[in-house]
Amino acid sequence: MQKKVTIKDVAEQLGLSVTTVSLVLNNKGDIPESTRSRIRRVAEDMGYHPDYMARSLVTGKSHIVGVLVPDISNQFFAETVRHLQTELNNYGYDIILCNSEERMDNDIKYIEWLSGRRVDGLVLTLSAQSMQEENRGKMQRVLDGVKIPYVFLDRYYESNTPKILVDNVDGGYRVTKYLLDSGHTNIGLITGPMSLNSSANRLEGVQKAMAERGIALPKENIVSLSYDMDSGRQGAEVLIARDVTAIFCFNDLQAYGVFAYVNEHGMKVPDDISLVGFDDIFYSSILETKLTTVRQHIRQMALETCKVVGNLLEGKPCPTEVKLTTELIVRDSVKDITK
Repeated sequence: MQKKVTIKDVAEQLGLSVTTVSLVLNNKGDIPESTRSRIRRVAEDMGYHPDYMARSLVTGKSHIVGVLVPDISNQFFAETVRHLQTELNNYGYDIILCNSEERMDNDIKYIEWLSGRRVDGLVLTLSAQSMQEENRGKMQRVLDGVKIPYVFLDRYYESNTPKILVDNVDGGYRVTKYLLDSGHTNIGLITGPMSLNSSANRLEGVQKAMAERGIALPKENIVSLSYDMDSGRQGAEVLIARDVTAIFCFNDLQAYGVFAYVNEHGMKVPDDISLVGFDDIFYSSILETKLTTVRQHIRQMALETCKVVGNLLEGKPCPTEVKLTTELIVRDSVKDITK
């Protein structure tokens, strides 16, 4: 078995001190660029690879951030992770990604596993189960027990823990105002689990807009399911039977399920039913009937999250909340019935 190449081996090959080579290979020190280039070239030629475990034992840092998401198949989370990985790398951190499948037992398992891997920090979007009121106490005890700095992304507990989110109340308000201005007063909603901040806050925005117009929102017009296509199909069946003229889905995946149900039953969006989503993931702009939706600026959310994580891990002051604005993207899926 070939002997592992060490910093000492590289230094001897170059006739330089171990300290100089170590500084360059760890991106530190005020070393001339010509020397840096020579050290890197020789280290690469010799097959040198950093020993991250040894480095973490010396520095007390792994330079790894654990990222926990509830559903990596949801493009919102997939795109978020992509931007997190890119930006955290700019801060000198790699990531370990864990996917909870919306289950609290997986949240607990992965948080404890990441703690055992001595990650420096955590970016958490907890599962719908962990966000349920009866489970929050247990989940908080787990987080307190691992003693790793963490931030909440999108889903959060009310606490002093830093959280990065969008203004979901305003997003729900904008959609509803737009639908009302387009003549729709019998509006149906397909929400996500109501234990989630996003669902509760979007509903709050809907209710605010309707209350301003003096219009009641019947509870029968609210179908609370999951953030997936099947929920869109199920919700569409219930709401179309109630003769709603518009459906507001609390994410785009649900809206795709509504599209499927409508097409399968010989109807069309927006001729027979108007439709709005939330997220503005990629496919929403290339559908045959392009989806009107609310854009979450995912890259900006990721950048702000990384900024907070960087400050948190360096012991710098951090805001307890970063709230980003949303944007209503008007396309082709809403019919103006005032004309």
